[in-house]
Amino acid sequence: MNQTARTVTGILFLIISVITISLIRINPPATTPTRSTESRMAGIMEGLLPGIIINQEIRVIKDYLSGVELILTHSGRSNNNGNTLLILDDHYKTLYREDFSSTRVNEGKLTSFVFGKPIFVGERKKIFLCLYSNDATEDNHVSPLYNRLDSIGGLYASKVLDNDLEGSVKNKVRRYRGSLMLRTYGADYSQFWWMKVFLYFLGTALSCVIIWFTQIRAALARIRILPEWVYLIIAIPASSVFAFITPPLQVPDEGAHFMRSNEIAEFRFKSKKRTAPVSILNLDSAFSRLHFLAGQKTSMAEIKKHFGEKLEPGKRAPSNPPGYTLPYIPQAIGIFTGKVFGLSPLALMYVGRIFNLLISALIMFFAIRIIPQFKWMFLLLALMPKTVFLFGSLSYDSLTISLSFMTIAVIFYYAFKCERDLNLKDLAIIAFLVLLLLFCKPPYFLLGLLFFFIPPKKIGRMYRYIMISAAVILVAGLVFKAAPLAARYINASETSLKADLTVQPDSTKNIPVIRPEDQIKLIIKDIPGYLGLITRSGFDYYRSYIVESFVGVLGWIDVDLPDALTYSYLILILFASLALSDEKVKLGLTKKSLLFLLMVATFVIVETAMYVFATRPGRDRVFGVQGRYFIPMAPLFFMLFYNRYLNPALNLLFSLRRKEYKKAKVKVKPVIYKEIVEKEQLFDKTLYICLSCYCSFALVYSIYITLIRYYNI
Repeated sequence: MNQTARTVTGILFLIISVITISLIRINPPATTPTRSTESRMAGIMEGLLPGIIINQEIRVIKDYLSGVELILTHSGRSNNNGNTLLILDDHYKTLYREDFSSTRVNEGKLTSFVFGKPIFVGERKKIFLCLYSNDATEDNHVSPLYNRLDSIGGLYASKVLDNDLEGSVKNKVRRYRGSLMLRTYGADYSQFWWMKVFLYFLGTALSCVIIWFTQIRAALARIRILPEWVYLIIAIPASSVFAFITPPLQVPDEGAHFMRSNEIAEFRFKSKKRTAPVSILNLDSAFSRLHFLAGQKTSMAEIKKHFGEKLEPGKRAPSNPPGYTLPYIPQAIGIFTGKVFGLSPLALMYVGRIFNLLISALIMFFAIRIIPQFKWMFLLLALMPKTVFLFGSLSYDSLTISLSFMTIAVIFYYAFKCERDLNLKDLAIIAFLVLLLLFCKPPYFLLGLLFFFIPPKKIGRMYRYIMISAAVILVAGLVFKAAPLAARYINASETSLKADLTVQPDSTKNIPVIRPEDQIKLIIKDIPGYLGLITRSGFDYYRSYIVESFVGVLGWIDVDLPDALTYSYLILILFASLALSDEKVKLGLTKKSLLFLLMVATFVIVETAMYVFATRPGRDRVFGVQGRYFIPMAPLFFMLFYNRYLNPALNLLFSLRRKEYKKAKVKVKPVIYKEIVEKEQLFDKTLYICLSCYCSFALVYSIYITLIRYYNI
């Protein structure tokens, strides 16, 4: 195709894409509710029966209403009757109607009603959400749940007259205290214009690529793209934004992380009487109302009020943060520095977040630079919304993740790139990194077993290799045999449960709800049955949640990203793992078997930790497991897809010299092939740019979702 043909094609593509984007409807994402009345003090209302309509008054936050979610129950029956959802305006005119069967109801959980097109209501205007059934019976009906403590508007039942649902709403026969348990989703516009702007930009960019394809390919062949710098350029700004827009202490257990970081900043490493400044405890309590309740909002004005509060370290109260020290060093340095300048508790929290971000990101930068292959897989995992979000917090997961990646990178460097024999200094570096992981979270010490990737000839004599290998296995065994150390890790493991759950007594038996000793006995009694339990729990009951919380689920485990973003991101990592390779790096069956065994061992340890210390005895599943626990070991999983066959074929397909290669003589072909695969790498560079753009888009979108979750914007 000549330049004129490409120009015409590019312009036509631009015109068609602009027209298509303008005509299609893109509804606002129904991912973060504008209002929520979820509560643990739930009650069950009377059933939806003929002749009665349940009405909930709601004052909307934004101009448009895009969907609602309700919690309904079958009360243990298998109901299949028909029901009606009505949305009326303040003049009792129908804005939206949907008929649904009781078989659609998600028992005891949120049942979604996403409108095909957002309905205009008007900011702060009142609407009526009505529920009714025309064919229900006493034995075949559903009932809505309601929040008995809080009210967002009147909740009452009306008597239906002459089958006139709209007109009957005024006929109030019974008023209830509280509100229906629901979520509402609102928007400022009837369409998602930010997404349309992005699509316009994308269409224009693709048109430019078509028009100047030859010039762009030639430029790509000359440039060098360094993934470690791409990571730093994207991660530092994105994590910094998360650090400041995420309201105070809205990362899982961040209050406890703050207290432990402050202890270390005060050099109280092993104080028997553990206390924290009352000002920090008060800050944690002030924003705890946001936890899990996606409709609860804050504001910059509310946050600014706390900047004037004083630390007052002399006024203290008992606290019980995690007992780790090493993973809190970056945060503690920031907090100590802030105290020198007399900053408030809130300002100290932000400074601690920034120091944690900078140190963790710097370690990740060098991990990506050092590893001989898998740089872009490392980059994709490091730029996942969840990883970037954690780096901009006080969580000890930040340092744990970055040190895990660094350990993998160093071992792979010595195994595949370092061409000399390893000396005592090299072995000491590996041992030091593994030791750091041990002090962060003991299970990730398993990464030390990657030592067996290093060829024996690089160690020297075979007996030295055998002795060092035996030492690695022995130390690993001693680590996990050491019950007190393992117990400290498991006890400190974060869960989505309340911190006081482990001491809350059973009201009927006056014993703790969580009983680790009983759980351990159950495991020992039936090990095969237990392995089946954790397998069902991880791959059946909570598979979707673990995957979603691996990529996203931000905030206090209550900021959900769209499934399309979550799964497309995973597909992208998988594709990069398959399509990018290095001739010098070989992962045969033996090495991949070790990677697989390490992944299995990590899964069993994490599930066991949460089964013992976060699950009630007798339950048929494990509670509290989150996807972020698997991020440190995630590179090992994606390495299983590594191959050296696909990448050369793709680079040859994209090459400027493809025709030259096909016409070349047999003796010349290997030379051209090597230059294409090792130097030109057009496919690789094109993919690098696409990956960088997608990561940037995913992070910008995640920031947007976080903003609308916590603030009324």
